[in-house]
Amino acid sequence: ASCSTLDVDVITGELDLDAMPEEMGVYAIFDNTGKLQYIGLSRDIKKSLEAHGKAIGNEAGELINTVKCAELPDTPKDFLKSVWQDWIQAHMDGGGEIPAGNLPENAPGADPRWRVRGAQGKPALNLGGESGIQTMEEASKAVKEAVETHPVILFMKGTPAMPQCGFSAKTIGILQETGIDFEAVNVLDFDNNPGVRDAVKEFGNWPTIPQLYAKGQLIGGADIVSEMSIVGTLTKVLKEAVDGKAAVSNTDDASEQQDFERGVVALIEDSSRPTATALCKALDASFDLYGLRVSDESAAHEGDAGALEMGLTGESHFRVEIVAPDFAGVLPVQRQQKVYDALSDVMPRIHALSLVTRTPSEAQVQ
Repeated sequence: ASCSTLDVDVITGELDLDAMPEEMGVYAIFDNTGKLQYIGLSRDIKKSLEAHGKAIGNEAGELINTVKCAELPDTPKDFLKSVWQDWIQAHMDGGGEIPAGNLPENAPGADPRWRVRGAQGKPALNLGGESGIQTMEEASKAVKEAVETHPVILFMKGTPAMPQCGFSAKTIGILQETGIDFEAVNVLDFDNNPGVRDAVKEFGNWPTIPQLYAKGQLIGGADIVSEMSIVGTLTKVLKEAVDGKAAVSNTDDASEQQDFERGVVALIEDSSRPTATALCKALDASFDLYGLRVSDESAAHEGDAGALEMGLTGESHFRVEIVAPDFAGVLPVQRQQKVYDALSDVMPRIHALSLVTRTPSEAQVQ
């Protein structure tokens, strides 16, 4: 690992990060007294440091004085995380305390500014502007203009600094890891964005929030963003959108030529679980199933305000993993749209659906 002491521009107050690597890796930040403030991991160390500097503000020159970096290009995420954990453990084994930036948000001595990265430092967009949104037609127009104006934009519940649902929080975390600049719209801000929650669902023909758009095209929700991050395509797609290129291209073979063995198709048929039963029947009727697993995660979301608002006290949250050759040559967002179309009669009884779609060949690789 290398260490660098940063200079501060006396006029602008900005950090001089020219010597910082634009590589994936782990980094530790020390203040001007030598105290460790934060240990982080990033796909682009320089961009992360820039974001920290903006979030810290006027104190950046004092709190970001020396940076220790370990460049780990093309490293699997799990290994990167293990190195990060080793650094924190080594610091504590040496008699140090957990750095203020790594403490849980509500813990004594925690400094949450270190976790305010990228879009968290920016306010969510106000689509109503000064004149406001008065009708659903205006809400739809505002959504269309926002998607066409901003290269990468996320419609979410809450703000990047304070997500108000687990799927939005998950998506924000993944987007921040890419280091790509993006805008966010809080669909629950009924003062500034009235009607936008329903308008964006109609605009994208997509039933859930969050929704990520790149270069005017719907990428998908939390599951698709997560899957693209895992396979390594998300950063490329977002960067191309920011650079003005097409957001998504489909290079997959449009057919499954090889014969594959069918896996476990766990269909549920239980009168005490009517929603799960209906969900399985709909999928079985619509797809050539090579694999299916349906998990009811409602117990983990007991008392969820959104589910209660829909009148749901059980069978409200599901995770579905489906393997079918029907998905060959189909973009991720189109795959999930196929599933949502198949579940059109069931979705009004479901508050949240976590969805993983794979072809038999993809499942074999997994």
